[in-house]
Amino acid sequence: MKILRITTLFLLIFGLIFSSSMSSPKADLLSIELDPKLQELLENPLNNTNTEAIITYKDQPQSLDIQLLQTLGFETKTYTNLPMVTVKGSLPMINSLLSSATNNILSIYLNEDLQYLMKDSRKLIGVESVWNDLGYTGKGVTVAIIDSGIDATHQDLQFGEKVIQNVKFLVGDSLFGGSSLYLENVINTDTTSGHGTHVAGTIAGSGTASDGLYKGVAPDAKLVGLGVGEGINILWSLEAFDYVLANQEKYGINIISNSWGSTGEYSPNHPINIASKKAHDAGMTVVFAAGNEGPDDNTLNPYSAAPWVISVAAGTKDKALADFSSRGVPGDEYLHPDITAPGVDIVATRASTGSVMNTLGTVTDATYIDPDYLPYYTTSSGTSMATPHISGVIALMKEAQANLTPDMALELLTQTADPMENYQYHEAGSGYVNAYNAVEAAQNINVNIGKYRDNKTGKTYDTYTTEYNWDGTIGLGAADVGIASHDYKDIAIDKGTVSLTVRIDWALAANDLDMEVRDSAGTLVGSSGKALSTFEETIIPDIEQGTYTVDVVGYLNTLENYQGTYIVEKILK
Repeated sequence: MKILRITTLFLLIFGLIFSSSMSSPKADLLSIELDPKLQELLENPLNNTNTEAIITYKDQPQSLDIQLLQTLGFETKTYTNLPMVTVKGSLPMINSLLSSATNNILSIYLNEDLQYLMKDSRKLIGVESVWNDLGYTGKGVTVAIIDSGIDATHQDLQFGEKVIQNVKFLVGDSLFGGSSLYLENVINTDTTSGHGTHVAGTIAGSGTASDGLYKGVAPDAKLVGLGVGEGINILWSLEAFDYVLANQEKYGINIISNSWGSTGEYSPNHPINIASKKAHDAGMTVVFAAGNEGPDDNTLNPYSAAPWVISVAAGTKDKALADFSSRGVPGDEYLHPDITAPGVDIVATRASTGSVMNTLGTVTDATYIDPDYLPYYTTSSGTSMATPHISGVIALMKEAQANLTPDMALELLTQTADPMENYQYHEAGSGYVNAYNAVEAAQNINVNIGKYRDNKTGKTYDTYTTEYNWDGTIGLGAADVGIASHDYKDIAIDKGTVSLTVRIDWALAANDLDMEVRDSAGTLVGSSGKALSTFEETIIPDIEQGTYTVDVVGYLNTLENYQGTYIVEKILK
């Protein structure tokens, strides 16, 4: 497990291990993961500083856990759906907690400030073809946006029609004061930044203020705004996640978009990563900005590194990787973006009260935006702008496939991405998003309940299948006299795949084609050789990870075109 040193949390716009000499052995004994910054504070026995921290438990904390914290003198705040307690108190109180802690505590982290990571991009990734050719626009899908807020007075983001709920989380002492932590049905929650309004427009803006020119990626999707303010921090982000979990069913929330983060190492036990895992397990696809700390390696937003979220790098409009986009670590299992999306000079909705974003975009706006539309739109760059592109594409995928799970969304996005040959996996992930291919792949998924039984464990798993097609041509063949013709197709098989079905179809029964499938070692694992037929098909059960090669053999034939199909069956997570 990698333990992170969390630095300042940040919005990505362009460009607790508590331990004193006596408490450390106790913490080690209980395997409590402590924030290194808190550790530094605790090493000074004379430090009586008051602080805010998040205690994450292995299971939902019980009344005895809360009573212990209050007995020690902490002010406490609990969550409805997260296994955490936020506390406010002195460092000696934390030391007392460590010396009396139970095995139920998983980690303790300090509250810290975070940073936001900030027309032609739609066409670039194939969104308009999805609208026009496939007919999907995000209908029936809801995206929650944890950000600075949404100005739902904007024509493109009208409250009640587009933004079906807009929540303003309160700041100051309200977190521990016992009063309401948020206000619902606030028309404009983006009071000074404009960051969240820009993100919202990219995801699902209606384009009303520009006669459709600046529509978002999924213009018929609905939005839920979670305005955590211009000074976002861990505590308020957790409040937003808790709200989404509590109201998922009420608003039909499918996706959570997060254009913010931090720097430092990745730990699955950090409270933000615990919260995103809870959302994933509840069936919501969580998308995070990769960060704007590039081009150096090991600069990835640690909240985007969790394997259950989708990490988004920023690309240019010529499908290169933006210099500022954060990179991961070569060969690391977690530290890499998953996919790249447009993130440079993105035009989207301008908040009427967004002084920060509106000022930043002043020079570029004059170049990119029609003067008639300048009051309603602004430009910005960053992985903050790339992230909502992916959130919008997932909304299109979800409309195309109601059974789409978070893991399916990640797999299909990465499998259908356009390769970026000049970049490594830890820099750009699987490549530049191809919305048309991703939505088409989602459309072709079939979910088969309880189809696969593991012979080793006896367990039965839900599975889903994805169908892929290719076109091929086989030359003249007369294999009986040693003149066979071959055409090859490679198929990459990932972990979690339980079977592979391969089929070829052609027009003339007089042409005799055969088919063989070999694994990475060249071993024959499947074949088909019917006579007087116009198809060959083979099913390979209990398949293993690796690259498989389909060999279409011209046994006795004239020049023939064929269509190939392969169906991958995977366990539904």
